[in-house]
Amino acid sequence: MFRKLLTVLVVSFILVGCGEGLPKIDASSKSAFQESMKEISATLEEQDKDNFNRAIIGVVVAASFQVGNDEDKIQQILKEKLNGKTAKEIIEEYGKNNP
Repeated sequence: MFRKLLTVLVVSFILVGCGEGLPKIDASSKSAFQESMKEISATLEEQDKDNFNRAIIGVVVAASFQVGNDEDKIQQILKEKLNGKTAKEIIEEYGKNNP
């Protein structure tokens, strides 16, 4: 189940991009999360997109280590940590430990 979630997130990140940092993550539902990731990704330059993806993957991996394969709990952690944040905020907060 973790692999499915990780695969969906990775694919979402590939399709995603962030521009001026104005779009924010909407983690109210899976579909809203994926759609906001696409919006954000569409605005990012390549290096920012890579940093953003790494930061998001780091949050997902940390959440999975924390709660195991419980997809609902992982979604809740993602919502708590990412909801309402811009790509720049996410990169700054979660990318600092992932060079």
